[in-house]
Amino acid sequence: MSAVKMIRSKKTAVGWIAGFCVMAAVSVLTGCSTDSTKTDSTKATDTKGSASTADATPSQKGQSGAGDQSSARGAVATWVTAVVQDRAKEACLAMANPGMDGAPPTPNTAEMCSGNGEEAKEMKEQVHRVHTAFTPDQPKNPPTVKVAEVPVTDKKATVDGEQITVDGQTLKAIVLSNSTGVEEDEVVVRIEVGVREGRWYVTDLRLSVV
Repeated sequence: MSAVKMIRSKKTAVGWIAGFCVMAAVSVLTGCSTDSTKTDSTKATDTKGSASTADATPSQKGQSGAGDQSSARGAVATWVTAVVQDRAKEACLAMANPGMDGAPPTPNTAEMCSGNGEEAKEMKEQVHRVHTAFTPDQPKNPPTVKVAEVPVTDKKATVDGEQITVDGQTLKAIVLSNSTGVEEDEVVVRIEVGVREGRWYVTDLRLSVV
């Protein structure tokens, strides 16, 4: 089976999600451009520096901060919820371009996310593609998204697919169920988040089948 690897940041948040490309091993994600930037999806989370813990209090509906980007967990829950509901604008607004050399991330603008330009169209198409991979069979409306407590290091955090559940299933298991010819240990799902002025954003998605 061919090795499959994808996403890495480009110049903008639209760029990194547009780089999303999985080949034949994941049947539901075929057909994207072959010019995506490839990286080693096994990159380890940096554990150095000043570490803290993200807010661990789930909302009363069972969603760990969905709609609330005041914590790393909330940003992930907000973004995953929007993706599962195929709401490209909401997903776009929860995304940001990762900062370089320690700089804070640069969030997407409301104008870009709600516009009709090429970036907005590309974002909508790619969010729909991720939606196909992330959506469980017969999802709830709205989906119940929970995100485990994660460490925050240098104002960044990484959440694995096994730390996120949608309607009681891990995100990794859902991606696996939407794939063919893939074993559980071959699927890697990681979502990176960063903070700017107290508000957290998804800055990178790493999804690979190896």
